[in-house]
Amino acid sequence: MRKIILTSVLIFTALLVSSAQEKGIIAEVLRNSVECKVDSMQELIGFDDDKAKQLKDMELQYLLDVQKAETCFLCSTKRRIAILKEIRDNHLQEILTRKQYIEYEGGDFDKVKKYPVRAR
Repeated sequence: MRKIILTSVLIFTALLVSSAQEKGIIAEVLRNSVECKVDSMQELIGFDDDKAKQLKDMELQYLLDVQKAETCFLCSTKRRIAILKEIRDNHLQEILTRKQYIEYEGGDFDKVKKYPVRAR
């Protein structure tokens, strides 16, 4: 009986440790990709270091939350990710100016100005 309990406890601990190591590796990869993205966007757009730090923190938290939502067993993944995208978008608009926000999201501000706004 003791052997069975001891064996099951050891297996359970090994699973927890391997899961924790995997999460650490994923977090490190996400951190590196966020730093590269924000640094390259800082060079292209030209925002200051304070905004870059805020963006790095916000983007990393967003990616970790998305990863957590994707691995959640009982969660509504699509709805949760849609909510996270909306929160990220609001934070981006608070941190950056309108022009910087448009350029950060992949557009060119001069091209956007050429198209008229259409209201339905």
